[in-house]
Formats: sequence, structure tokens, C-alpha cells
Amino acid sequence: MDSRRTVLKKLLAGTAAAAAVPGVANAAFEAVQGGTRAADAEGVTLPTGPAPWWLVHPIGMGTPLKFGWYVAGLSSVERGAAVLTLAHASGRGARVHICAHGGKPRGLASTRLVDLVLMDGGSGSFQTDEKLGRVVLGLAERIRRNETLPDGDLKPIARMMTHDDRVESYGPESLA
Repeated sequence: MDSRRTVLKKLLAGTAAAAAVPGVANAAFEAVQGGTRAADAEGVTLPTGPAPWWLVHPIGMGTPLKFGWYVAGLSSVERGAAVLTLAHASGRGARVHICAHGGKPRGLASTRLVDLVLMDGGSGSFQTDEKLGRVVLGLAERIRRNETLPDGDLKPIARMMTHDDRVESYGPESLA
């Protein structure tokens, strides 16, 4: 019998393959999500569960990263993503949305299971600060190592949506 991790990987691989066929991607994605989009659209409140700290372990609240950045928080999966909040010693802040990519990563960095989308209000119209970009790439590497661990709770990842589906469902202004 396949483990939960193996089953999720197969479902995600199937979603990526279905994305190549017009009209099938949304149905396949919703099947992986267990109907999350439809349920959210109908006003049904789904349990969020704890924040997926295991994805970034051993990084935790307050952990210093590179170039003066540190972790200021990690939300549970809400509206299809967990939000990793970063802060800088200068007072700047950044929000990294950890979401699904459905086989088409769009974020600043990605892993086999998730996309890391930097939400800085620029709508892709300006260049990302190189040092912040390197921090996000380092976080992706940490997640890449942890997402294959057998003791990780995959329920939060299964509740994630792609960034495009999140924008379609909730509107870009609500995701900032």
C-alpha cells in the first residue's frame, strides 16, 4: 500500500500532466484539493490546522536568515497558501506566499510540491532585491529538503492552491 506522501506525489504529478490538456487542469486541481475551491466559493469554512513549520524546520519564529532578514511569522494555510512573513533589521518586511504550483511554478522559487511567491506589491513590475531573492531561494532549498521527510504533515500542502487560482478566487487585492 502506498504511503500518504507517495499518494500526494502521484496526485500532484497527475495534476501537472493534466495541465497540458485544455479544460482538464482546473478539474484535476480541484480533485487534488478535495474540492477546496468550490467549498470556499460556497462560503463553507474549512479547518485550517496549524502552520506548516515542519516545511522550514529548523527555521522558526525569530530565526535570523541572511543579509539582515529574519522570520517574523508563518500562518496556517488560509485562502490556499501559508504566508511566511520576513522582516529586516532596517524595518522592511516581505511576505512569501507558499502555495501549490500545479506543475507550472510562477514564484520566485519553487520545489517539487510548492511555489514561493514573493508578495511585495509590485505585480511583477519591478526587479526583486537580489539579497531578498537569495533569502527566498535559501528558504526553498530548506523546504526542498523537508518536504520529502516521512514525518511531515501533508494536509496543509493538500489544501494549497496555485497563485493564479487564488487570485481568481479571492482577487489580487485580498492576497497582498
